[in-house]
Amino acid sequence: MQLNLSCGLVCLVIFSFKVALSSSIDATFFLPILFLLFIKFKNILSLIKKMIFLNLFIILVALSVMIYENYHLAALIFIRSNLIIFFGLSIFSTANSYDIAISVSNLKLGDKISAMFYFTVKFIDEFKSEFQRIKQTLKARGFKPCSSLFTYKTYGNLVAMLFLSAFHKSQMLEKTFICRGFQGKFYTQNRQKIGILDIILLVFTIFIYILSLGKII
Repeated sequence: MQLNLSCGLVCLVIFSFKVALSSSIDATFFLPILFLLFIKFKNILSLIKKMIFLNLFIILVALSVMIYENYHLAALIFIRSNLIIFFGLSIFSTANSYDIAISVSNLKLGDKISAMFYFTVKFIDEFKSEFQRIKQTLKARGFKPCSSLFTYKTYGNLVAMLFLSAFHKSQMLEKTFICRGFQGKFYTQNRQKIGILDIILLVFTIFIYILSLGKII
Protein backbone atom coordinates (compact mmCIF):
# COMPACT_ATOMS: atom_id res chain seq x y z
CA MET A 1 0.00 0.00 0.00
CA GLN A 2 1.55 3.25 -1.18
CA LEU A 3 1.02 6.50 0.70
CA ASN A 4 1.08 9.96 -0.82
CA LEU A 5 4.59 11.21 -0.02
CA SER A 6 3.54 14.87 0.19
CA CYS A 7 0.81 14.05 2.70
CA GLY A 8 3.21 11.74 4.52
CA LEU A 9 5.78 14.52 4.82
CA VAL A 10 3.17 16.85 6.34
CA CYS A 11 2.12 14.12 8.79
CA LEU A 12 5.75 13.48 9.73
CA VAL A 13 6.34 17.17 10.54
CA ILE A 14 3.13 17.37 12.63
CA PHE A 15 3.92 14.12 14.44
CA SER A 16 7.57 14.99 15.08
CA PHE A 17 6.78 18.38 16.62
CA LYS A 18 4.30 16.92 19.08
CA VAL A 19 6.41 13.91 20.08
CA ALA A 20 9.73 15.77 20.28
CA LEU A 21 8.36 18.62 22.41
CA SER A 22 6.28 16.48 24.80
CA SER A 23 7.52 15.93 28.33
CA SER A 24 5.82 12.51 28.47
CA ILE A 25 4.80 9.66 26.18
CA ASP A 26 1.05 9.48 25.61
CA ALA A 27 -0.68 6.33 24.35
CA THR A 28 -2.15 8.33 21.44
CA PHE A 29 1.36 8.63 19.97
CA PHE A 30 1.11 4.96 19.02
CA LEU A 31 -2.11 5.34 16.98
CA PRO A 32 -0.42 6.50 13.75
CA ILE A 33 2.45 4.07 14.40
CA LEU A 34 0.08 1.09 14.64
CA PHE A 35 -1.68 2.24 11.48
CA LEU A 36 1.65 2.45 9.63
CA LEU A 37 2.54 -1.03 10.93
CA PHE A 38 -0.69 -2.33 9.42
CA ILE A 39 0.04 -0.67 6.05
CA LYS A 40 3.74 -1.61 5.88
CA PHE A 41 3.41 -5.10 7.34
CA LYS A 42 5.16 -6.71 4.34
CA ASN A 43 8.21 -4.45 4.80
CA ILE A 44 8.43 -4.88 8.57
CA LEU A 45 11.68 -6.90 8.49
CA SER A 46 13.58 -4.32 6.44
CA LEU A 47 12.24 -1.55 8.70
CA ILE A 48 13.42 -3.42 11.81
CA LYS A 49 16.91 -3.85 10.32
CA LYS A 50 17.16 -0.12 9.62
CA MET A 51 15.83 0.68 13.09
CA ILE A 52 18.48 -1.53 14.72
CA PHE A 53 21.26 0.26 12.83
CA LEU A 54 19.92 3.74 13.66
CA ASN A 55 19.41 2.79 17.31
CA LEU A 56 23.14 2.37 17.89
CA PHE A 57 23.57 6.13 18.29
CA ILE A 58 20.30 6.58 20.20
CA ILE A 59 21.32 3.91 22.73
CA LEU A 60 24.64 5.69 23.30
CA VAL A 61 22.81 8.97 23.98
CA ALA A 62 20.37 7.26 26.35
CA LEU A 63 23.21 5.52 28.21
CA SER A 64 25.06 8.82 28.61
CA VAL A 65 21.96 10.25 30.31
CA MET A 66 21.56 7.15 32.50
CA ILE A 67 25.06 7.72 33.89
CA TYR A 68 23.59 10.68 35.79
CA GLU A 69 20.74 8.42 37.02
CA ASN A 70 18.14 10.32 35.00
CA TYR A 71 16.32 7.18 33.87
CA HIS A 72 13.07 8.96 33.00
CA LEU A 73 14.80 11.29 30.54
CA ALA A 74 16.77 8.39 29.05
CA ALA A 75 13.53 6.46 28.44
CA LEU A 76 11.94 9.57 26.91
CA ILE A 77 14.86 10.10 24.54
CA PHE A 78 14.85 6.45 23.46
CA ILE A 79 11.09 6.14 22.88
CA ARG A 80 10.60 9.57 21.28
CA SER A 81 13.50 9.05 18.88
CA ASN A 82 12.25 5.61 17.85
CA LEU A 83 8.69 6.83 17.31
CA ILE A 84 9.84 9.62 15.00
CA ILE A 85 12.36 7.45 13.14
CA PHE A 86 9.87 4.62 12.60
CA PHE A 87 7.23 7.08 11.38
CA GLY A 88 9.66 8.54 8.84
CA LEU A 89 11.03 5.19 7.69
CA SER A 90 7.53 3.75 7.23
CA ILE A 91 6.64 6.53 4.82
CA PHE A 92 9.90 7.02 2.92
CA SER A 93 11.64 3.62 3.11
CA THR A 94 10.49 2.58 -0.39
CA ALA A 95 10.99 6.05 -1.93
CA ASN A 96 14.20 7.34 -3.46
CA SER A 97 15.63 10.80 -2.86
CA TYR A 98 14.13 12.24 -6.05
CA ASP A 99 10.64 11.05 -5.09
CA ILE A 100 11.03 12.97 -1.82
CA ALA A 101 12.19 16.07 -3.74
CA ILE A 102 9.10 15.85 -5.96
CA SER A 103 6.87 15.47 -2.88
CA VAL A 104 8.34 18.71 -1.47
CA SER A 105 7.67 20.42 -4.81
CA ASN A 106 4.05 19.20 -4.78
CA LEU A 107 3.49 20.90 -1.42
CA LYS A 108 3.80 24.29 -3.20
CA LEU A 109 6.14 25.74 -0.58
CA GLY A 110 7.76 27.95 -3.20
CA ASP A 111 9.91 27.47 -6.26
CA LYS A 112 13.13 28.42 -4.44
CA ILE A 113 12.60 25.90 -1.63
CA SER A 114 11.73 23.17 -4.14
CA ALA A 115 14.79 23.97 -6.27
CA MET A 116 17.07 24.10 -3.22
CA PHE A 117 15.80 20.74 -1.98
CA TYR A 118 16.15 19.16 -5.43
CA PHE A 119 19.72 20.37 -5.92
CA THR A 120 20.64 19.29 -2.39
CA VAL A 121 19.36 15.79 -3.13
CA LYS A 122 21.14 15.72 -6.48
CA PHE A 123 24.51 16.72 -5.05
CA ILE A 124 24.24 14.27 -2.16
CA ASP A 125 23.67 11.60 -4.80
CA GLU A 126 26.66 12.92 -6.79
CA PHE A 127 28.86 12.91 -3.67
CA LYS A 128 27.84 9.33 -2.93
CA SER A 129 28.55 8.04 -6.46
CA GLU A 130 31.87 9.92 -6.66
CA PHE A 131 32.95 8.61 -3.26
CA GLN A 132 32.12 5.03 -4.28
CA ARG A 133 34.10 5.48 -7.51
CA ILE A 134 37.20 6.78 -5.69
CA LYS A 135 36.84 4.07 -3.04
CA GLN A 136 36.80 1.35 -5.72
CA THR A 137 39.84 2.96 -7.41
CA LEU A 138 41.81 2.90 -4.15
CA LYS A 139 40.83 -0.72 -3.53
CA ALA A 140 41.90 -1.70 -7.07
CA ARG A 141 45.30 -0.09 -6.46
CA GLY A 142 45.81 -2.10 -3.28
CA PHE A 143 45.34 0.75 -0.79
CA LYS A 144 45.03 -0.45 2.80
CA PRO A 145 44.27 2.19 5.46
CA CYS A 146 46.44 2.26 8.57
CA SER A 147 47.82 4.76 11.08
CA SER A 148 50.39 6.37 8.81
CA LEU A 149 51.10 9.73 7.22
CA PHE A 150 50.43 8.26 3.76
CA THR A 151 46.91 7.16 4.82
CA TYR A 152 46.09 10.60 6.22
CA LYS A 153 47.35 12.28 3.04
CA THR A 154 45.27 9.89 0.95
CA TYR A 155 42.11 10.69 2.91
CA GLY A 156 42.87 14.41 2.66
CA ASN A 157 43.26 14.13 -1.10
CA LEU A 158 40.04 12.12 -1.29
CA VAL A 159 38.05 14.85 0.49
CA ALA A 160 39.66 17.54 -1.68
CA MET A 161 38.80 15.60 -4.85
CA LEU A 162 35.20 15.28 -3.72
CA PHE A 163 34.86 19.03 -3.18
CA LEU A 164 36.59 19.86 -6.47
CA SER A 165 34.38 17.40 -8.32
CA ALA A 166 31.24 18.85 -6.71
CA PHE A 167 32.34 22.41 -7.59
CA HIS A 168 33.02 21.43 -11.20
CA LYS A 169 29.70 19.60 -11.56
CA SER A 170 27.80 22.52 -10.02
CA GLN A 171 29.28 24.86 -12.64
CA MET A 172 28.39 22.44 -15.43
CA LEU A 173 24.87 22.05 -14.07
CA GLU A 174 24.44 25.83 -13.86
CA LYS A 175 25.49 26.27 -17.49
CA THR A 176 23.19 23.43 -18.56
CA PHE A 177 20.17 25.03 -16.90
CA ILE A 178 21.01 28.44 -18.38
CA CYS A 179 21.18 26.90 -21.87
CA ARG A 180 17.79 25.25 -21.32
CA GLY A 181 16.18 28.49 -20.17
CA PHE A 182 15.56 27.39 -16.59
CA GLN A 183 13.41 29.95 -14.73
CA GLY A 184 13.57 28.46 -11.23
CA LYS A 185 10.48 26.26 -11.56
CA PHE A 186 10.32 22.47 -11.82
CA TYR A 187 7.55 20.68 -13.70
CA THR A 188 6.68 17.11 -12.78
CA GLN A 189 4.45 14.64 -14.60
CA ASN A 190 3.93 12.25 -11.69
CA ARG A 191 1.34 13.54 -9.24
CA GLN A 192 0.10 11.26 -6.51
CA LYS A 193 -3.53 11.50 -5.48
CA ILE A 194 -4.54 11.66 -1.83
CA GLY A 195 -6.34 8.43 -0.92
CA ILE A 196 -8.30 7.15 2.04
CA LEU A 197 -5.14 5.81 3.73
CA ASP A 198 -3.55 9.27 3.63
CA ILE A 199 -6.66 10.83 5.18
CA ILE A 200 -6.75 8.20 7.95
CA LEU A 201 -3.06 8.76 8.72
CA LEU A 202 -3.60 12.53 8.84
CA VAL A 203 -6.58 12.11 11.19
CA PHE A 204 -4.59 9.83 13.54
CA THR A 205 -1.71 12.32 13.49
CA ILE A 206 -3.99 15.24 14.38
CA PHE A 207 -5.58 13.14 17.14
CA ILE A 208 -2.33 13.22 19.15
CA TYR A 209 -2.91 16.97 19.63
CA ILE A 210 -6.55 16.58 20.63
CA LEU A 211 -6.93 13.29 22.51
CA SER A 212 -5.11 11.75 25.44
CA LEU A 213 -5.40 8.03 26.19
CA GLY A 214 -3.16 8.19 29.22
CA LYS A 215 0.53 8.70 29.85
CA ILE A 216 2.81 5.70 29.45
CA ILE A 217 5.96 7.45 30.72
